[in-house]
Amino acid sequence: MSLEYFQLQIESEREWREDEIRFLDNTQRDIASEDDQKKIRRSILCLVYAHIEGFVQFAFTLYIDEINKKGLKCSDVKPVIAAATLHREFIALNNKDKKSAIFRRTLPDDTSLHKLSRQVEFVENIALIQNHPVTIPEGYVNTENNVGQQVLEKLLFQVGLEYKDLRDIYSPLNRLLNVRNDISHGKRKQGIEDREYQEFIACCKSVISGISRRLTTAYGRNEFMQAV
Repeated sequence: MSLEYFQLQIESEREWREDEIRFLDNTQRDIASEDDQKKIRRSILCLVYAHIEGFVQFAFTLYIDEINKKGLKCSDVKPVIAAATLHREFIALNNKDKKSAIFRRTLPDDTSLHKLSRQVEFVENIALIQNHPVTIPEGYVNTENNVGQQVLEKLLFQVGLEYKDLRDIYSPLNRLLNVRNDISHGKRKQGIEDREYQEFIACCKSVISGISRRLTTAYGRNEFMQAV
């Protein structure tokens, strides 16, 4: 996929979400009663947060899917991406039930010996592992239904980017997450004041814009590749 098409995919996803938020915002402005406006803002903010979470899931999944399509080998990409694609190999390495073919019968309970055997097998296959095609498994991206600073830092790390790259949006996003949680737990029954509401609408745009820019830049610069 070209950079232009990648950007088009991101922008298309961003556009429909922001259009819906704009529609809901205009709808609440047409309500005559200020108290009713405060109440409906509670529901809108829950949906605003859902759009952030949905966009994060889409954008990082798109980034990973496009890496998978490039026909790269593990030796071509950053270690964290190679590690993601070697999921099965690491499971085998840590599988305590997998024992040495030599000592399976004579020393079946020697855990350190069988661990060493698995490690030896892993090292013997390093050349094959380096040539293993990059195929990051489905489900590697997980927002945990709780997108805040820690989840974004984790996702950035998982795709080989600096985990502090989006630090400018962390504070307002964490505030929005806390308000979403309060609303979900039956708090904020009095509704949301317009000033606070506008801050969270701006936060949503900032989060989506920040993620759009960072992943588009990373894709354009091939930041998933191993440094030469």
